[in-house]
Order: sequence, then C-alpha cells, then structure tokens
Amino acid sequence: MRRVLSVGLLSAMIVPAICCGAEGVAPLAERAAWFQDARFGLFIHFGLFSQIGKGEWIRDSGQIPLSEYNKLVAQFNPKEFSAAQWVGLAKQAGQKYLVLITKHHDGFCLFDSRLSDYTVMHTPFKRDVVREIADECHRQGIHLGLYYSIMDWHHPDYVPRRPWEKNRSTKGANYDRYLAYMRGQLRELMTNYGKVDVLWFDGGWEHTSPADNKKHLAIIDMARQLQPGILVNDRANIGGDFGTPEQFIPATGVKDKDGRPMVWEACLTLSTGHGSFAPVAWWGYDRNETVFKPTAEVLQELVNVASKGGNFLLNIGPMPNGKIRPEEVGCLTRIGEWTAKYGESIYGSQASPFGLLKFFGRVTQKENRLFVHVFDWPADGRLTLPGLKTPVTKAYLLGDPAATLAVDQKPAGDEVVLSLPPKAPDSMDSVIVVELDGAAKVVPVEIAPASDGAIDLPSAYAEIQAQHGQRAKLLSRGGRVYIGNWSNPSDVAVWNFHLAAPGTYAVRVDGKPAQDKASGQQVRVSSGDEKVVGKITAEGVQIDQPLKLAAGRVTIRVELIDAKRTGPAVLDLFGVRLVPRK
Repeated sequence: MRRVLSVGLLSAMIVPAICCGAEGVAPLAERAAWFQDARFGLFIHFGLFSQIGKGEWIRDSGQIPLSEYNKLVAQFNPKEFSAAQWVGLAKQAGQKYLVLITKHHDGFCLFDSRLSDYTVMHTPFKRDVVREIADECHRQGIHLGLYYSIMDWHHPDYVPRRPWEKNRSTKGANYDRYLAYMRGQLRELMTNYGKVDVLWFDGGWEHTSPADNKKHLAIIDMARQLQPGILVNDRANIGGDFGTPEQFIPATGVKDKDGRPMVWEACLTLSTGHGSFAPVAWWGYDRNETVFKPTAEVLQELVNVASKGGNFLLNIGPMPNGKIRPEEVGCLTRIGEWTAKYGESIYGSQASPFGLLKFFGRVTQKENRLFVHVFDWPADGRLTLPGLKTPVTKAYLLGDPAATLAVDQKPAGDEVVLSLPPKAPDSMDSVIVVELDGAAKVVPVEIAPASDGAIDLPSAYAEIQAQHGQRAKLLSRGGRVYIGNWSNPSDVAVWNFHLAAPGTYAVRVDGKPAQDKASGQQVRVSSGDEKVVGKITAEGVQIDQPLKLAAGRVTIRVELIDAKRTGPAVLDLFGVRLVPRK
C-alpha cells in the first residue's frame, strides 16, 4: 500500500479495462452488480511483517537486510488464528466481502505455493491461511478477494532493489523471469481456492512501461479466463474494473472524462499514523499506534463513500498471534449493530441526488426512496432537503415505518422540510426514509452573490479535496457544520460558483483555532493565480489583503500552509465570506 493518486488519474486508469476485457468475460456491469450491491468490505493485512509490529513496509522503512528479515520465517506461528473468527467478524460487521493479503511487497506468501519455499507452509505454523480464509468465506457467504503484490523485495529476479540495499546485487536479475513466477502463482490462486470474486493488485508503480504493461495484461487475461466473473482493480497499470483511492475519499466520487460515475472503492485504515514512523498510518499491525478512529467516524466514512456511489474497504491488521486487536473488534462490532438496523440504506444504494446539503449528513437512494443520514440531529427539529422537486408521499424513521414525519413541501418545490422528533434514534447516524412519487428530481443548489454582492461559502458546501492521508472532515458543533480535524496541508477546502463580473473582495474567514498552538500559523485563500495569506489568531483568522476574482467560473481554495500531517488539528473552519470592495 502507500500510494498517491489523483481522482483524474484513477479515472484514466480504469477506462481501458471497460473497453477491452478478455475474450468470453461478461460485461463489467454484470460482473460488478454484486460488488456495487455490497458496498462494504474488510481488508486484512497479515504476514511476516506482523511479527515486528511496525507496519507492512517495515523491511523497507526499517532498512532490514533480507538475511535478517528471512529469520522471521522461523518465528511465524500465529497459534490463535481462526479463519472462522476473522470471517465471522466481517459478517457480523455487515461486510459483504473480504480482501486478504496473499503476498505483500516483502514477498512472503500466506498460501501453499509450489513455486516458492518462502511461504507459510515453511514456517512453524504450516497452515495455508489463504485456504482457510477462502473456505470460510465460501461457507459463510462472504465474497472472496485476494491481494497480490507485483512488487517483491525477496525474489532475486524482481528489480529494482530498495535504494538502501547497496550490497544486494542485481546481476543476473530478469524481470521477465519474475513475471513467469508471478503468473504461476496467480494461476495457483485462481485455480486452487474455489471461486475468487476480486483480484486486488498492488505495488505495480515500478513497472509502467508499455512492454511491462502488455505482459501484466496477459497475466490478467489468464486470471479472467480461470475466474470469468472476477473483478480486477486498477493497480497493474493497464486499467481495471474499479478504482482504488487510498486513505482519502474523493470529494465527488470517481467519474470518467464525460462525467459518468465509475465503479470505485475507497480503502482506509482504522489506524491514524500516531505510531511507528509517523505520520504513516500502517495497514499491517503497528504495536506503537496510539490513536484509532472513533467508530462514529468510521461509520460516517462508510456512509460518505456510499453517498458518492463507491465501496468502502476498511482495513484491519491482526496481531502476531493471529488475534484481531481489541480496538478493531470493538469498532467492527459496533458498526455491525448499526448495519443490522440500518444496512438497507447502504446495500444496493446509489449515489445521492443532492450536490450540496446544509446539515451534517449524507443521502443515499434506491429507486423512489431517499435515505437521509443525519449525523448531528437538528436542535430545532427541522431538516431541509434543498431543490427536491419530486412530490414526497411519506417520510419516516428507518426501522419504524409507523413513526411518520410531517413534511412541508411548498408548491414551488424549492425545498422540502421534515419535522423531526426531539431525540435522535441513533447517536452516530440516524436514518430517515423519504418515499417519493417517482425518481428523485433535484435542482442543484448554486452558490451566488447576495443582493449586497457578498458571497457566503459555508463549510457545509465545501468539497474537501484530498490525497493519501486525508485528515480534514466535516463535523458539527451546536448545529453548525465545520471542517475540523484539519492538520494535513494536502487537504484543501474548495468552493465553486459563477461570477457575472470581476471584482475585488475582502476575505472574512469564519474559523477558530483548533488548539492554542495554532495561533500564528498561515492560511492561504486563493482563486486561480490570485491569492492572499493570513494568520490564525486567538480570535480566528486575520486576512488583510483583498482577493481579486475574475468573471465566469470561480474556484476558491483554502489551505493550511504550516500544518503537519499528524500534528494536532489547526483550524476549525465554518466558512468564508467574500465582501465586495467599493
């Protein structure tokens, strides 16, 4: 893992596989139907690296010579491993599929391979972990995904070596010979473990030439012939059936060049990067990790991803003894309690018809039903769905159809207001069902200048554009939505609107320092080449310079220049107001 991609690059990488799959393979829409219905999966990172407990990249990040790392084989003996417990926990959480590491970048195989002795069968454990998980998935009705790393730090024919491996010669190394090994191992995985639903590649970024890509495609075509219904991700550099944004949630989902939704899956960790080699949030077990995401945050990530038409692949990193750490079990168990009651709003759902919402929550939909997810229950008991034109026939709390809600829908149809009971049914995410007289028709909310020319940009209307390691997220305080947990300088708050004429504007930032030490840090507000820089003060953010805006489509970006990725949060941003200068 540990890879940075833009959403645009993701889109470009998926297209080829949609256009040119292997002969006899069913269309993507047919193969991906179960996947898009599932919406929620479990990622499991486990291997030799788990014995050290400093993440799955420890051989590289710790610069451990191969001869030393190989000694872990004699130590690998996870006596408390139980495939039934691992798969059962996923099922209990409401996860419909599971993706298991078969071989990570360190080259160690969790399966019985005739092509290598660097496998679990040559450890004291001597049990095929992949076999046991595959059998248990088939028994418990969980779709099976297998992860395979193209990168291999153990195989003598895989090049390049790590930059610090000065004494490990590449003489005689032959990448084509390595690809033959990889092809053989994938044939084993596609042949010996029953039905495989997902092939999840990783580590392909060191071999991206057209010649290498052609060879990768031939291997994938073989896998498709052996498993005709399989879905293959986008990380072998020759396209794929679905995109895989890592450690961030695309602000508007993943779309093709024509703006059409694509199949995608966001993979995220429960760990936050407050452990070994910070600020990296490791996928494999990190015994030094001290901060795990709260269950409410993880659940809201699931809903956020589903509301944008994606799947959520949540990772765990079991301990060296094969047990899943208590923090992960607790989170998955609590999410399972929620999905048991509200899962209907996730499974088989489609992306929200709303672009902008004022309340802290998200919307998913199925046919003529909207599922309104409310993360922060409004104190005034009123919830507005902006621009909804389709007549509402009924609204009620999910799980209790008798608990109908009063609906105020004006003939003009510019908004629908729901009257809510005083108390939220669920502390993390309460779900309201809104039944419509037909498919949802929504007029998008447009940001526009007020009568006095001022332009209000509330944080509820912002896109949080992020890359690997996203920290910033929408939160709510006293009924006001804000961008909080903001410590990564790569996270950017963005607003788009149209301006009829150019102008110069004073910039008023509605924000508060997230902690005392944030005072003095810089905040940049920009539009195109125009930018102004201010400082965080005890009272908020002070920006003295005006910002010039051009006519036409305007994009406003707010960035934290001095923030540290896993440092403390810097700014709670409620919004920005642009006031025209006369």
